Amino acid sequence: MAPKKSPAFWVTRTALGVALVVVAQLLGKAIPAGAAIVGPFSATQLVTGSLVNCVLFVFTATTGIWSGAAIGILSSVLASLVGVGPAIPAVTPVIACGNAVLAIVFGLLHGRAWSFPRWAVSAAAAAIVKCAFLWVCVPLVLGLLSGVPEKQAAAVSVMFSWPQGVTALIGGALAMLVLPRLRKSK
Repeated sequence: MAPKKSPAFWVTRTALGVALVVVAQLLGKAIPAGAAIVGPFSATQLVTGSLVNCVLFVFTATTGIWSGAAIGILSSVLASLVGVGPAIPAVTPVIACGNAVLAIVFGLLHGRAWSFPRWAVSAAAAAIVKCAFLWVCVPLVLGLLSGVPEKQAAAVSVMFSWPQGVTALIGGALAMLVLPRLRKSK
């Protein structure tokens, strides 16, 4: 039986996860604007989103579901506060919830024992659920807002649709590379 981790351990690990996500978001800001891949899907979103999702998967697997959810929520709020969040700040709570959904779905599905196939399927399922959540909820929130230009709302809606699935899947793949190495280091 593994020793029980203290609350200080959980807080410290969660704070480390939040810091890593904020660093990933700041790194994404260093990529030149306008480096579009397809439509509004940019190189910035690809790099930042993939790294953020990787951190969410790794910390959910190593520290727990609520650590992953807290990292996803806190980092979304901090990103908006430091100016690296979405162009329309009203979608920040939806992004935070999407990150929490990813952590919760992955945490519930992956199980305790390390099994690469099970964890990979769990990561893919969590990525799909997060993508679907954002694909539905972001346009709903944007529809409730007045004063958002239609073109901007459409671009933001697309940005929070299929690209979220791509970045979550890449983040899951990166996490599947990192997690076995973390497991060996214990």
